[in-house]
Amino acid sequence: MKVRVNNREKIVPVGCTAKELVSILGIKENDPIALAIGEQVLKEEQWEATTLKDNDKITIIRATCGG
Repeated sequence: MKVRVNNREKIVPVGCTAKELVSILGIKENDPIALAIGEQVLKEEQWEATTLKDNDKITIIRATCGG
């Protein structure tokens, strides 16, 4: 199945959850990120229960320190 992550196409397994996607992308569990599907920002508690759909547009933003 195809999804777009930060405007880049990514192939993920059918039934992939937001939590699994984060793992597939190599993002560590404690990394400070925000994840949105379309215009909806998901709380981290929702990731495991949120199944991605074909052609979902996902935005991942990483928090960084400094200015």
